[in-house]
Amino acid sequence: MCIFEATKVTILIAQKTLVKVQKLSLIFFKNHTEYKLHTDDDVVAIAGLNGVGKTTVLDALHFLCLGKSYFSTTDMQCIQTNEPQAGIIAELVGDTKNYLKVKFKRGSRKIIEKNGVPYKKITDHIGEYLAVVIAPGDIELIYGVNEKRRAFINQILSQIDREHLLDLIKYNKLIEHRNKHLKQEQVDCALLQTLDMQLAPLAQNIFLKRKAFLEEFVPFFEAKYHLLSGKKERIKMVYTSQLQQNSYDELVSQNRAKDIAVGRSFSGIHKDELEIEIGNLSLRKYGSQGQIKSGLIALKLAEYAYLSKAKNTLPLLLLDDIFEKIDDERAQVLTQLIKNDNFGQIFITDTNKERLTAFCKEIGKTYTTVVLD
Repeated sequence: MCIFEATKVTILIAQKTLVKVQKLSLIFFKNHTEYKLHTDDDVVAIAGLNGVGKTTVLDALHFLCLGKSYFSTTDMQCIQTNEPQAGIIAELVGDTKNYLKVKFKRGSRKIIEKNGVPYKKITDHIGEYLAVVIAPGDIELIYGVNEKRRAFINQILSQIDREHLLDLIKYNKLIEHRNKHLKQEQVDCALLQTLDMQLAPLAQNIFLKRKAFLEEFVPFFEAKYHLLSGKKERIKMVYTSQLQQNSYDELVSQNRAKDIAVGRSFSGIHKDELEIEIGNLSLRKYGSQGQIKSGLIALKLAEYAYLSKAKNTLPLLLLDDIFEKIDDERAQVLTQLIKNDNFGQIFITDTNKERLTAFCKEIGKTYTTVVLD
């Protein structure tokens, strides 16, 4: 078990690359049959009632950056019902101007193009453009199972470390193969041993990367929470991995009989756990609603700060209906953090146009207000 605590962090703000979305087009993407947005502003405020497609715009931006939806589990869920295909087209301006296109077609793999040239592998695109989402469903990072928190770490690391991303893909495929074989009536121990020989170095690499990541990430997290809590509380992360005490080879040797009996793999980095604590108590079990919301926002702001530092680029910040879910005091603190810190282009949705306008005026950036109906 590794306990990560931090009470002080110094974040140096250097000149970072700013990437802005100037044009965005959606075709048969979720609930937008055809949608176009042009803007040169720092903030795009999208107002409208629930169900009109505000979140869809944010999801399209996330898809452009990370090659997948933030809110849907499969690519096909992004294509309008009864339509054979869908697309996202965007013009992004940073050090250079680039054109991105995502094409979906039922029965085919998605294609991502940059300046008219398709990527051979989607993984080649990951990390080129950055986006951080803060949305109501993120509460699962606190309340949900450890798989949610592992996925959170994986997503951040995959954007800054291509080798880690490839290791994760290989590891997950091998574990899936291992679990399928364990469910067979006759288990071939020689095959298991062959799979474990391939899994062992991957598990070790992923464990070491996660451990090193958390040592760097936690100071960002603690600093953001400290501000959101009014500088009243300390927070910590407790990381637990089977590989802290034993090698992967030792673990599978100890658990092979159990794996065969139950039909699944009990050893490996897919069992890693990450707990968030305040005052040595679990945040998800004993935290107040205010502490949980502050912890969640701190996690996402720490993600932004970490990615910004690691890539020397200001990610897009995508805020989905967050003022509906937090109290006025935390909304004001969050507004001040965004006003005073170093953020790139911001897209924010809300059902309340006046509240959006007040936010934009308060942070003092140029803004465009879009009303969807």
